[in-house]
Amino acid sequence: MLADGEFHKDVRDDGVEVWVTQMGGYMNMNTAFIDRENQIVAIVDPFDSERWIEGLAEEGLAPTHLLYTHTHRDHVAGYSSMLSLAPDVEVWGHDEARVPGLLGQAVFKKVDFTETWTNSADTTVEWSVGSISLGVTHSPGHAPGHVTLHGHGVYHAGDLLFTAHSGRVDLPGSDPRAQWSSVRFARELLGGLPGNWRLIPGHRYDWIDGTTPDWVSISDALEYNYSLNSPMIND
Repeated sequence: MLADGEFHKDVRDDGVEVWVTQMGGYMNMNTAFIDRENQIVAIVDPFDSERWIEGLAEEGLAPTHLLYTHTHRDHVAGYSSMLSLAPDVEVWGHDEARVPGLLGQAVFKKVDFTETWTNSADTTVEWSVGSISLGVTHSPGHAPGHVTLHGHGVYHAGDLLFTAHSGRVDLPGSDPRAQWSSVRFARELLGGLPGNWRLIPGHRYDWIDGTTPDWVSISDALEYNYSLNSPMIND
């Protein structure tokens, strides 16, 4: 298991680097996609901005893009400090994750996206910069405007899916029916991806055997994840 702020680094055959870490008391999982040749660093849900800046700087890199799965406070905890440390960074999220009517709820935090995805629920669009190419799927239910991202050997699930189950739907803005639709679409999407790709969850929670792995393979998630195999998925 990764220690808090420890980076696992993987260089893919296409040259794109994938860094994964876990940070904070809720064991938030962060993923970065790095095109070193073009000095592009796209980080999904950075939690501890100072640690990210420090770790990247050790290799002559700096953040260029922030990609948010949703705007729950724990996933955007590093937003304000990242803007102060890297003020020119692009900030991406789904347009429906802009939730002015819910900002009075403690679970949300305002994020000023510089760019947005606008695709409808249960559809995927391509996001590309430099050598990085990701599928961005609108997967609402746990939170408005929630997205997952996949490419370069990983599926970053945010809080749609954890290793063994799926995200809660009892928070302000949650929609249980939309969540089941998103999980159903995710099962179809995952079934079309290589089974040895990693499913990176939004948080490191217990796996079916009681361990707490940082990730599981897509094939294991499809076989053992309770939500992906629930009879309710087809209701």
